[in-house]
Formats: sequence, structure tokens, C-alpha cells
Amino acid sequence: MAPDHKVMMGKLLNEPDLAAHLRRREVARGKHVWRQGEVTRDVFLVEKGLVKLYYVTVDGNERIKSFVTDGELFGSRISQVYRQGSPFAAVCLESTQLLVADYDPFRQALMTNAQRMAWLFNLTEQTSLKKELREYHLLCLSAQERYEAFLADEPELARRLSQADTARYLGITAIALSRIRRRLGLSGGARPE
Repeated sequence: MAPDHKVMMGKLLNEPDLAAHLRRREVARGKHVWRQGEVTRDVFLVEKGLVKLYYVTVDGNERIKSFVTDGELFGSRISQVYRQGSPFAAVCLESTQLLVADYDPFRQALMTNAQRMAWLFNLTEQTSLKKELREYHLLCLSAQERYEAFLADEPELARRLSQADTARYLGITAIALSRIRRRLGLSGGARPE
């Protein structure tokens, strides 16, 4: 999310009618915010920390959807809108401080104000652009090109992730990532599992 969206979000969340819907939650490293299949209608904002959103396939493999960091919103749209179990899980990779709001009153508070609706539209636009670029990378770039793009686009996130999570996010094995890092002269320095 662009920094101006984070600043605007901070301002909006301090407005009394929105702030009234927020509660704080601290989640320890390695603990889940929710598990795949659970219904979670809440909206979550990461005040500080790192959350991994991931799917578990029928054969037990983990596929990483995305990572959420400081100042970013997340939630399961399927749970929020359709009241069904989330198709993915959310786990904290660092001790994480969250602001949590019930979906319906939070949505209503955003939808009744033009400034908030404009912010929400811009946030949705930025999220869509990020998802489209990720799809392009996964479908059209080589593993090495995906890794190089990830390092260029998300240098801070790359420093915070383990090699195993980085590899899963890129859709490759940890061994393949290790070989790519060696080719690029980057062996060592990345966090192990």
C-alpha cells in the first residue's frame, strides 16, 4: 500500500465514529489470527508486525497468498461478505499488534462519508494493481526474474522473511531459491526457516 494511503488510514481511524468500532489485539509470533475454514468477519489493520496469508492445498502443501505489514488492512472477503469459512489462513510471522473491527459497522462507517469512500476506492485500486502484478510475475516470469522483481519491489519485506517463506511466495522450492541466490552472488544473509 502506498505511504499516503497509510497516512490517510491513520487519520480515518482516529475519527471518533470509526475509532468506536476498533479494538486492539496482540498476536504472538507463530500464532494464527484465524485458520483456513474458520469464519472471520472482522477487518484487521496491522499496527506493527508481519502477517502471512496462506492456503493449504488438499495434499497439505502451503501456498502463500500475500504478506501484510505495518499500516495495511486484511481480512477474508468470503467470510465478510458471504459469512463462509475463509479459504485461507492468517498467521503472524512476528509479534503483531492489530486493530480489529466488526465488518458490518466498519463498512457502514466508511460508506456514509465521501472522503472515506474515496480512500476505500484508492485502497482497492492499489490492492488490485498489486494483485495483477503478482499474477503476471507468477504466470510470465522465470523464477529468477520473480526473485529479482521481489527484491526490487519489496526490499524491506525480503529482509523480514525466511528463505522458506520467500521461496513459497515465489512459487519455487527453497533449493531453487538457494541456487538463484548463489547465481546472483547473494548466498548467505537471508533468514533461514
